Amino acid sequence: MAAAWFVDGAYLYKAWTGLGRQDALDYVKLRELLAHRYCDTAAGERIEEAYYFNADQEPPSAGQSAFHMALQYPPPSGPGLRVKLYWLERKQLWWPRDMGGEQVVHPRTGQPFELVQQKAVDVGLATHLMRSHAKRGWRKLFLAAGDSDFHEPVQNLVEHENVDLILIGTLRTISTELQPYARDILRIDELAEQLARVRPLRQP
Repeated sequence: MAAAWFVDGAYLYKAWTGLGRQDALDYVKLRELLAHRYCDTAAGERIEEAYYFNADQEPPSAGQSAFHMALQYPPPSGPGLRVKLYWLERKQLWWPRDMGGEQVVHPRTGQPFELVQQKAVDVGLATHLMRSHAKRGWRKLFLAAGDSDFHEPVQNLVEHENVDLILIGTLRTISTELQPYARDILRIDELAEQLARVRPLRQP
């Protein structure tokens, strides 16, 4: 039996750093905990599909960073995540014309404000999620994401495909639209000591 693990990298990073910790989340320990707590290893159940999604200003070169290469290293030494990077867009902000139409800047330093947005990460995750299930037919999903945008695909998988959903994060950061579909929530705030890296790997 197969299980799937999908990670919204920006979400999980913010959820972890939001705990006020100075160390880093260990993805190998997280995978081991998921397998130990939720997979019926006696019946041969294991995580077979694992993806990590994030955005960067330079996706091709960022994919070769030490952090992303470590994520892709196969288990048991690595978490075995397939890294999918999308573009990070920076957009200059301007006041509306009726308010002067000038560029928005810091009142003291004059530094221009920029709006930083992920491009297509949520769409990419949802697309790979449904495509993976259609191809592999897994019955258990470990999802490290908190955005309500995933409500529709999650609802479909749980209600129509009989998928068991385990959410990963904190109650504060997971949308209340996702929580009712979860069989369980693995709360990283309660398990932080078990999931922390001894020697942190810097995330860009």
